[in-house]
Amino acid sequence: MANNRLRIKPGPESVPFKRRAVLSRLRSRISELELAQKEANASRDALMATTRALRESEERYALAMRGPNEGLWDWNPITKELYLSARLLAILGFSGETVRTTSHDWLKMVHPDDRVPYQSTLVQHLKGQTDHFECEYRVRGRNGEYRWILSRGLAVRDENGVATRMVGSIGDVTDRKRREAVLRASEARFRSLVEAAASIIVVVGADGRVREFNREAERMFGLSAAAAIGRAWSTILDSNRVGQDGDRFDQWLDEVRKGWQVRDRETVLGQHIISWNLAPLSDDDGIVIVGQDITQRRRAETALRQANDLLEYRVAARTAEAEAACRQAEEANRCKSEFLANMSHELRTPLNAIIGFSDAMRLGVMGPVENPLYAEYVQAIWESGTHLLSIINDVLDLSKVEAGHFDLAPERLPLTPLAEQVIRLMAEKAMRHRLELRLQVDGDPGHALVDPLRLKQVLFNLLANAVKFTPAGGHVILSLGRDDGGSWIKVADSGIGMRPEDIDRVLEPFVQIDSHLSRRNMGTGLGLPLAKRFIELHGGTLALASQPGQGTVVTIRLSPAMALC
Repeated sequence: MANNRLRIKPGPESVPFKRRAVLSRLRSRISELELAQKEANASRDALMATTRALRESEERYALAMRGPNEGLWDWNPITKELYLSARLLAILGFSGETVRTTSHDWLKMVHPDDRVPYQSTLVQHLKGQTDHFECEYRVRGRNGEYRWILSRGLAVRDENGVATRMVGSIGDVTDRKRREAVLRASEARFRSLVEAAASIIVVVGADGRVREFNREAERMFGLSAAAAIGRAWSTILDSNRVGQDGDRFDQWLDEVRKGWQVRDRETVLGQHIISWNLAPLSDDDGIVIVGQDITQRRRAETALRQANDLLEYRVAARTAEAEAACRQAEEANRCKSEFLANMSHELRTPLNAIIGFSDAMRLGVMGPVENPLYAEYVQAIWESGTHLLSIINDVLDLSKVEAGHFDLAPERLPLTPLAEQVIRLMAEKAMRHRLELRLQVDGDPGHALVDPLRLKQVLFNLLANAVKFTPAGGHVILSLGRDDGGSWIKVADSGIGMRPEDIDRVLEPFVQIDSHLSRRNMGTGLGLPLAKRFIELHGGTLALASQPGQGTVVTIRLSPAMALC
């Protein structure tokens, strides 16, 4: 049958027709390919644009999340799978890029006290009761310590409203929580101080209403804090109340509102005097008012002023009495001086006659006294008169020294010859008492500018005291010397001595230490005081050192001006 097919050979006119048909189909195909290429290019450009936009969006999101330094989490409520970002892990102290875990494991890391509020807040959002999830709670970190975090999230729901996915972020708020805890503690301490303060403390807002009212304010105004807070301050304390300067309380408030401070303004509140201090609050337009009850202080000040007035009156009266007593003392001293002057004339004149006549009779100038008994009487008369004259002279000299009317007649003379003269005068008396009396010179004591009569009187009194209070068989030594401090004179004895507490007493006039020797020997207690006054008139010093049973040492030091080479 193949051989029987009819084969028709194309004629010359059919070839161009076929070519044109093929070319037409080719052109149509090329057009389709070009169109497809254009569509592919457009799709590629759109894909690239979408990719770039997605990358930029991811970068913006990552940058936005890095800005607040927060970590990301992604949770599937159905499978319980939980995705944690690297930043979230770093917040809790863990390392790694990301981690997949479960919400059950995460819950174990939540602080036991925070689990119930955390789950309750999460469930409310999953049920659609809240627009977004937000909760602050504590999570245990890698080191075992709990850190406060702020977790925020939003659920993705299907057409039935069921949450199929939930994403969110976590930020570390531990430092803020600590600051809040410190602030709460500070506020608690401040409130405790305000409540415990003994002053009225009231805070008034910009609207003039009370915001704080402490216990002292409650007590002073007789109003509870609950009743005072929210109430206008002018209804609690009359704003027209006049202060100590005549201004009103509302004027003080106006001054504070202008930024000034009001200090120590006083008003009377019932039976109390209140000192007010007002200052603006730094954080708002409120005013803090502090009142101190100064009633007791004012009463004390009044009492003190009265006491001062009374004291000044008494001082004035006592001063007048003292001045009168001083005038009386001066008058008495004048009378004493006149009396002593009269005594000097009235007593010394007859005493000189008694001493002179008794001395002539004692020496037998007009012939011997035949009766031996009379001779003893004459001797006693002469000794008593001489002693009485010595006492009168001592009293007069001491009175002149104390009155400042005693004048010295200083001369430049050597000390050794002067001391030898005194030793010769006292030798007979020392022999009668069976004592060793000697002069001891340590080197050259040099010369001194002194009143010879008064210095002899000083040495004679000191040696007489030493002889009087030294038992028989003892010794009395008058020594002279010179050192870097100047010339010195010492009278040392081996007598009965005295207690250290008695040394100051014997330097006072008319004082005698009670002892068997002092009772046996006559004396007025003027020898040592007068010697001390004479040495001080010379600019020197006189000091005593003594112990009971070990004797006494009297040391005289002449001033550098008196001690000469």
